[in-house]
Amino acid sequence: MAAKKVKKRLRIALIGYGAIGQMLFDLFKQKKPAIDIVGVLVRPGRAKATQKAVGRKSLVVETLPALLKLKPDVVVEAASQQAVIDWGETILAKGIDFMVIATGAYGDAKLWQKHIKAAEKSGARLRLPSGAIAGLDGLLAMRLGKLEKVKYTSIKPPHAWTGTPAETEFDLPSIKVPTVIFKGTPADAGRLYPKNANLAVTVALCGAGLDRTDIELVADPTLPPGTNASKLEVVSDSGELNMYRLGRAMPDNPKTGVLTALTMADDLMKMVRASDW
Repeated sequence: MAAKKVKKRLRIALIGYGAIGQMLFDLFKQKKPAIDIVGVLVRPGRAKATQKAVGRKSLVVETLPALLKLKPDVVVEAASQQAVIDWGETILAKGIDFMVIATGAYGDAKLWQKHIKAAEKSGARLRLPSGAIAGLDGLLAMRLGKLEKVKYTSIKPPHAWTGTPAETEFDLPSIKVPTVIFKGTPADAGRLYPKNANLAVTVALCGAGLDRTDIELVADPTLPPGTNASKLEVVSDSGELNMYRLGRAMPDNPKTGVLTALTMADDLMKMVRASDW
């Protein structure tokens, strides 16, 4: 009689313990997938408080080598573009999958290629969850033909753009109608608005590329309270795609949509179901 096969549990490590990291902990506690959060990397001085928050099952560390000693199958970036820049290549070179949500870092085409090459050499996978948008599956399919237009619009309430260049160019509290605060390239959007516009680069990488994707950022005071929105418009030889998403923002972070954390959790849970790591 053959021995029963024991399904492997997915070991993940988080970089960052902000709104996204906290939501992942809560989701996995509720849904109970075969996933263990083995470690969390935080900035120096934050380990003690974070350890108290996450409990004993996950070790909180302050250096990347300490995080990698925990032997994660996937390192999940839930922190910043700087984390992607500083640690992405090292993680991928060690053969560990790397999930990136701060994809604005890849507005730097050289960094993108460097990480792709590191993943190819080691056999690791660079994973880009869809984040707070819908329609990327259609865009990925349509790019197999000829893409004529790809435009992504991020729409958030005026206060969500606080702390960005828009704050110096516009009187945000006085905006009464939807107002375009940025129009340009994905790379510039990701660089100038690193906490708001990472999806601009995700859309570009999934479609027409950094040079052929149009980006608009909009401050809209007419959005329902506690929400943000996005639009994806695609024209190709296979047809047209127009997607509008209205979603709930993180309660403590209006710059980030709840759907961002949900898509990250969904991708990780799909890995468990497919044993794909």
